[in-house]
Amino acid sequence: MLALVLVVGGLAAVAGSFLQQMFAEKDDMKEYAELLETAQQPAGGGIAVQPGTTDAPEAFPVQVDILPEAEEDEPAVALPETSAAPDSPEQMPEATAEPVAQADDAMPVNLSAYKAQNRDFIAWLYIPGTGVNYPVVWSDDSDYYLNHTFTGRASSVGTLLSLCRTDYAAPSQNIAIYGHHLRTNNMFTPLLSYKKQSFWQEHDSIVLDSLYRRETYRVFAALNMNIQEWDPSVADFPSGEAFMAFVQRAQALSFYDTGVEVNEEDEIVTLITCDRSYAGADGRMVVMAVKR
Repeated sequence: MLALVLVVGGLAAVAGSFLQQMFAEKDDMKEYAELLETAQQPAGGGIAVQPGTTDAPEAFPVQVDILPEAEEDEPAVALPETSAAPDSPEQMPEATAEPVAQADDAMPVNLSAYKAQNRDFIAWLYIPGTGVNYPVVWSDDSDYYLNHTFTGRASSVGTLLSLCRTDYAAPSQNIAIYGHHLRTNNMFTPLLSYKKQSFWQEHDSIVLDSLYRRETYRVFAALNMNIQEWDPSVADFPSGEAFMAFVQRAQALSFYDTGVEVNEEDEIVTLITCDRSYAGADGRMVVMAVKR
């Protein structure tokens, strides 16, 4: 009888913890809904500033010594080693994007409003019909952004992130963006739906509004991978042949043949999230799309 009570008590504790985390994630996601609503207001003379500068006021101090530990059942996305971010504005070309960008059928997004809130803001990512509609930061402080929201609130929902080796200004031939897979259907959780070809057929477009340009991409591969075997976030390639070898590997691993062509001169975007159903903690879900 005692053993049964202990088992029931243990299950109740696990269920309670799960529900508590669910409620916490839903509460933290309200911040992103409010950010979107605020940023959709008219630009009002907003400014466009360079990534890596401090011209825009900081909304919060970056303090990496207060990071919460990653949860055991959904660890932070493991990122490759990176170089430091540029120290001076001269190292990044001036942003040329208009203060307000239009994402297809989405409401206008005021990029300057986001830059004013967070100096690391670089782009807005939108996948029509999926719920993916979030700001992206450009930083090598991955530990911080995988455990804090866009405005600096400690949270397991994190922030969509591109590492500084990804050049949005040039741009890099491959722009990689990392995000969390959550219990709720938020952040990059919808990416797992791309395992089904029917989902891809209805959601094959990705829109990326950066401080430099607005681009629309078409998904050409959706795949699972092990981080010990391949790095899908490579930004630039020594040759067209090397780029095509990278693309063809992704296509070979894809759940289905999309028939979308990619050429040596093309530019792509790669979205990466955890998928513990494949290779446990080392499993990743990757969605790749080519610029139209």
